[in-house]
Amino acid sequence: MSMQTDHIIKDFFKDTSRFADLMNAILYGGQDVIKPDELQVMDSNEIFVGNYISKERRRDTIMLWKGKEAQAILALEAQNQVDFTMVSRTLLYDALTYNMQDKKSKNHMLPYVMSIVLFHGEGKWTAKTSLLERVNIPEGIKHESNDWKMNVIDIKDLDYHLLKNEDNHNVVKAVGKIWRKEKEDFKGMKVSKAAPRVIAILTEKFDILDLVEGDEETVAMWSFWQDIEDSGFQKGKQEGIQEGKLGLVISLLKNALGKLSPELTVRIEKSTEEELFNIAIHISDIHNENDVYQMLS
Repeated sequence: MSMQTDHIIKDFFKDTSRFADLMNAILYGGQDVIKPDELQVMDSNEIFVGNYISKERRRDTIMLWKGKEAQAILALEAQNQVDFTMVSRTLLYDALTYNMQDKKSKNHMLPYVMSIVLFHGEGKWTAKTSLLERVNIPEGIKHESNDWKMNVIDIKDLDYHLLKNEDNHNVVKAVGKIWRKEKEDFKGMKVSKAAPRVIAILTEKFDILDLVEGDEETVAMWSFWQDIEDSGFQKGKQEGIQEGKLGLVISLLKNALGKLSPELTVRIEKSTEEELFNIAIHISDIHNENDVYQMLS
């Protein structure tokens, strides 16, 4: 998801009614526990200042929940690709959030920090969600090692019936059905104009964003689906070309280095066309995987 489009998801869930409704569905089975008027939008710039973290790594959406019994900081991270680094990244996000609260707090008790990774890509999340699953621990200290786990919610598995906010309900329902290609359910279904752009991004149909602009108050999902299918045909041709270039670069690297590590293979698969071209023309300068990473940085 690009920096140019991720703000659409952020803006959508910065609405406290939508954020509260989504968190209630995820954390409380749809019960009306978190109230919109108990939420306060937090500025991630305030947390990730200095040299800790770059702009591109700031929180997507983060809110302070002032509940009746205690306070909590709830963060939502939208993720469209399986990423093996997400465990350590989310751990860092939460640690920095606690660190900022330490600086601001006037007592010893801090609000609880919880991050939810909302996976909206195709397929299933296959990366590790536990820190200890990603590290090599000396055998003698395993019993003393502390674990940390992140919460990954696949939007395709989220029961949209638990969502009471109409926009949330329609977005989660539509995204799941688009990925499962259940287009018949779209007949007669209409969504508010706030939903289609979010649906397009969550299903990676970036090239039809301009098609959902307009003054209409509602959008018919059946015609919206047709736009998605039409764009998918053109996108498929472009992806075929990109996959050909990717296959060529991987073959060149295997000839130069032998077997590639799974981590490097994943990183190459996420490369831009410019990065693939750069590797190909400098293949004679590559002697180890670190040389490749330097070209991708």
